[in-house]
Amino acid sequence: MFGIGMQEIVLICAIALIVVGPKRLPEIARALGKGYAEFRRAFDDMKRTVEVDLQTDEFRRSLMDLPPPPPPGGAPPPPAESLLTTPPAPAPFPYGAQPPSAPTPTCAPPEAPGETAAPQAPEAGGGKDEHGRG
Repeated sequence: MFGIGMQEIVLICAIALIVVGPKRLPEIARALGKGYAEFRRAFDDMKRTVEVDLQTDEFRRSLMDLPPPPPPGGAPPPPAESLLTTPPAPAPFPYGAQPPSAPTPTCAPPEAPGETAAPQAPEAGGGKDEHGRG
């Protein structure tokens, strides 16, 4: 443990027995044992705390590689460094060709919501069809 052999331990116990006396030696040994156990408990707690802190730092470093979360308030996040690249410019049309134009619509535009078509006047003949039914 401390590099102490059996002979040194016997010598320390003999000196303690002579100095302290046989009546108080068990009390002192008990107090030393409790103190040692408390010291070990505190040391183990500190060791666990250091390990958790190291794991937290390692986790924090791994999160540094991720883009930052959006700021509160709905403001758009600042662009990440990887997103700052600009897309390549489109290639010009070969041989002086013109870009295709948008096709012209061949039908009437759709009605806007809420609008209705104008009522049509009934045809001559009293609203009856060609068979005379109405």
